[in-house]
Amino acid sequence: MKKTVLVLAIAALPMTAFAQSEVTLYGKLNLAANAAKMFGNNPDMKTTARIDDNGSRFGIRGTEALGNGLNAIFQIESWLSGDGTTLNGGSRANQLGGRDTFLGLQGGWGKVRLGRLSTYQNSDMETMTPWSGQLVLGIDSIGIMTRFDGRLNNAIRYDSPNLAGLDLMLIYSTDEERIGNKNRFVWGVGAGYTRNNFFVKTGYTQYQKQNGNSDKDGNYWRIEGGYDSTLSIIGAYQESTQYGASATGGTNSIWMRPTGNYSSGVLGASTVAFGGNDKMKTQEAAITASYQLGSLTPRASFVWGADAKVNGKKLSDSGYKQFIIGADYVLSKRTTAYAAFGYICYDSDKYTDGRHDNESMLSIGLTHSF
Repeated sequence: MKKTVLVLAIAALPMTAFAQSEVTLYGKLNLAANAAKMFGNNPDMKTTARIDDNGSRFGIRGTEALGNGLNAIFQIESWLSGDGTTLNGGSRANQLGGRDTFLGLQGGWGKVRLGRLSTYQNSDMETMTPWSGQLVLGIDSIGIMTRFDGRLNNAIRYDSPNLAGLDLMLIYSTDEERIGNKNRFVWGVGAGYTRNNFFVKTGYTQYQKQNGNSDKDGNYWRIEGGYDSTLSIIGAYQESTQYGASATGGTNSIWMRPTGNYSSGVLGASTVAFGGNDKMKTQEAAITASYQLGSLTPRASFVWGADAKVNGKKLSDSGYKQFIIGADYVLSKRTTAYAAFGYICYDSDKYTDGRHDNESMLSIGLTHSF
């Protein structure tokens, strides 16, 4: 009798008492064989053979229904270096949760998340660079122009629902420290609008008291837009104002290129000493065109970087031009083969003594999503 009562009592409980999170394991492998001529510890600028991981990752994500249209959402995403190195992911390559990792709530009003989160430029933009190649090295992809895109620690982010084609985003991140009158943080906004196959997106990120300076706020913004269908034509324009090591990523290169044995000055203006209080301003533009022919999608990109300004003074011969051609071939719903050739020509002659510096890369690779 007691067993019968217990069974009936359990059966009478709401089904939500037994609800479990819907958890999904997902990821992507992206590996390529490359022939590359790059800066760095290569003073003779010889072509080298490489096997590179071009952005592999894995993660788990899930949702739990809380009732009344409200859901708990979570994600733990990590880098995966399939070539055995730490190039993909850098210092976070072996860290669990090094990519977007969060816990939050989602409903008809949108979603709010806490954790390590992407800026709008990193998660919702970069439409002008659909290349499968090496975003880290940035030669056979538009990696220089997207060098500031990334993730913020200690962040909270709000995303609106789709409002008749319009989406909005707000993000705030703090370094959790206050020394004297310093309270450094990063904030950003983003917005996008899509109608039929036309779209426009814009994002702005500001770094309060950048690089430890008490009154120097760095920022960058980008706008992208175009037509995306069987024929796609997408353009982008970007400006940045950065201070100290944040402007060069610690490389002493305007475009954050590894400078190896040539790190005494700023690439493109070797006589300039660039310090922690110096301001660097850059301007860049890009255009990408592609056409889908069944499983094959050939495309081409052109990127232009203007001469930079340091403390308001233009640095002659510090710009660059980039060309990329290539194609993707869809082998299955989850597997794609690709090939691309990228060439970057700098206006400087820091490496080559009288000739324009340049980098190039030929890549043949394969991606598989799961």
